[in-house]
Amino acid sequence: MRCIVGLLAILAAFAGQAASQGIVENVITQVSSFFETYEEAPYTIVKRTNTYEERSYPARKWVCTENNAPLTEDVTENQFWKLFRYITGNNERSQSIAMTVPVSNQFTPAATGDLAAYRMCFFIGQEHQASPAQPSDSAVTIEEIPAMNIFTRTVGGYMDTDDNSRWMAEAATVRGFLDDMGESYDTSTMWWVGYDAPYKFWNRRNEVWYKKN
Repeated sequence: MRCIVGLLAILAAFAGQAASQGIVENVITQVSSFFETYEEAPYTIVKRTNTYEERSYPARKWVCTENNAPLTEDVTENQFWKLFRYITGNNERSQSIAMTVPVSNQFTPAATGDLAAYRMCFFIGQEHQASPAQPSDSAVTIEEIPAMNIFTRTVGGYMDTDDNSRWMAEAATVRGFLDDMGESYDTSTMWWVGYDAPYKFWNRRNEVWYKKN
């Protein structure tokens, strides 16, 4: 429900503040695309077990934004809309860029203190991979994420909570599976990954990723 309310609010904001009809049309196009099939970041499955799988992701460009905040603070909504504005025209070319999946949020707990790092990214589709438009917002950057192998499994339902507790619980479950199998992985960071619009109520796809060492 929070996601739906947020979406309606942002549509109202765009409609009220848009400098041109083109920006409003871009937003409407992107929201309409929430009901369509998205282009997905490419990967190959290296290994599949009864409890998790290993995937290999090639190097690709993503558009990202990062914040530091307490673990119990939900910063993802603000990050999402920064990236959403980028793909709906807040870039050097005023270009509308198709929504893709997944939306990833790399979560890195602080070594000391209470603040953690959150880096949310949208995959940039193949049409724009070679030369993506540069963001107009200085808090948004184009990054080439190096090739990596990850461990994950897929779970359904809605993961969003104000304190990120569902993501943390799923992370603990995935770690348990990996430890049982003696896998070597980076415990200093993880990715919270979603594939579905808030309007999809069934067969949702959520994943916690750990990078293979």
